[in-house]
Amino acid sequence: MYDEILVPTDGSSEVTDAITEALDLASFTGGRVHSVYVVDTRDYNTLSDTKWLTIERDRTELGETAISDVTRVADERDVPLETELLRGIPHEEILSYADEHGIDVIVMGTHARTGLEHFLNGSVTEKVIRNTDLPVLVIRVTA
Repeated sequence: MYDEILVPTDGSSEVTDAITEALDLASFTGGRVHSVYVVDTRDYNTLSDTKWLTIERDRTELGETAISDVTRVADERDVPLETELLRGIPHEEILSYADEHGIDVIVMGTHARTGLEHFLNGSVTEKVIRNTDLPVLVIRVTA
């Protein structure tokens, strides 16, 4: 069924609902949760090396904290967990990780943005849904 469950995190408090759902699903199925944080490297193309390194360091620290938060909650609930900090384009890295690790289902949060805000910010969740054959459980997160 759902033995390998992937839940990407962006480090926001809002994604807690998706993490909780992934851990609940793993508890129910006896599965294992994989949690990834992707340092988005697309944003750095036009920056100087100094600025790029500062931003990368800050986002890497945010990712490490986000992964630590998921680890803490999984440990409290005694749910097996694998984590990884990735670099690249978020939806591509999530899909690549899913393929490489035999993921059965992806659990993701969405802010359900619309209009201009959606156009400007895009949606990693939407891109994952459009580019995978895996089931994706989408949890609407509160802002």
